[in-house]
Amino acid sequence: MKAIVIALGVLLPVSHLAFASESRTADRTLSVTAEVDLDVISNPGGVTITTGSAASVHVHAVIRPMYGEADLGLADANIRALEQNPPIEQQGNRIRVGYVGNRELLRGVSIHFDIETPRDTQIRAHTTSGGIRIDGIAGPVSADSSSGRIEISNVAADIVIRNSSGAVVVRSPGGRVSARNNSGGIQVIGAHGPVDVETTSGRTEVSEVRGDVRSRTHSGGISIDNATGTVVANNHSGSIDVFQHTGPVQAETKSGAIRIAQISPAAITARTDSGPIKVDLAGGRGYMIDAQSDSGKVSGPATSGAERIAKLHRLKGQIGEGGPLVDLDTRSSRISVN
Repeated sequence: MKAIVIALGVLLPVSHLAFASESRTADRTLSVTAEVDLDVISNPGGVTITTGSAASVHVHAVIRPMYGEADLGLADANIRALEQNPPIEQQGNRIRVGYVGNRELLRGVSIHFDIETPRDTQIRAHTTSGGIRIDGIAGPVSADSSSGRIEISNVAADIVIRNSSGAVVVRSPGGRVSARNNSGGIQVIGAHGPVDVETTSGRTEVSEVRGDVRSRTHSGGISIDNATGTVVANNHSGSIDVFQHTGPVQAETKSGAIRIAQISPAAITARTDSGPIKVDLAGGRGYMIDAQSDSGKVSGPATSGAERIAKLHRLKGQIGEGGPLVDLDTRSSRISVN
């Protein structure tokens, strides 16, 4: 009999844990008649927003317990309360999701929202802990997270992103992209408008951009590939690569290499305190060049014109019939111009 009592004493907490750890869901479909103004918050959890019916917004909420809570009974009670009355509000075409009036209901739980909305929707999405994914929306879109991955694809209008910790990925944006990330990389692919990105710690990759690019980072590499507008890149500690470029370039880093390759002539300015500079100019075209290194060799093509200086640490003059200025300067490394 004692053994049976002990066994039951062990099983009861386990049974309670299994009961309290069950996820629950809530669904709402809201009719709309015009452009939707969607405001979503998930603290914590996550948000996924995709294109759905042109006449409705469907919200699917998955409410889960957060493991490690001392009072699993409280978590279960909160899950049931949120299931019965999910935080979904509508005023005409303005919809708010995740705004819980009684914050005590969020103790011990997380809510992930999967939302289908008409393409003609503008979005504000925020998470304290959890990812944000948005795809196929006209926009504009504003997204910020304290901790989580942000992934936005195929948004026609402007995009503004703020992230404290986690990767940021933007694919095929139609408007301007502005992204700030404290700890994590930024990747922008196939932008049809200008791109302005900044990260404190993380690699930045920007490719296939039909507009100007401005990139800043404190620690991490910057790579910009196949951009058609002006590129301005500033790095405190890390390399800068600008390849297949057709517009002007301004690149500066305190510590790291700079590599630039143009496919049509445009002005280039490159500065580095400690690191080499390598520039591949557009073939068969004219430039003016002024390259110097305080303590490194400077090499490049033959120059001509009224003024020509060719020394171990400096190369200045005209290439071909002349053209845009290539102004290169490093304090402690080599310079190579091809």
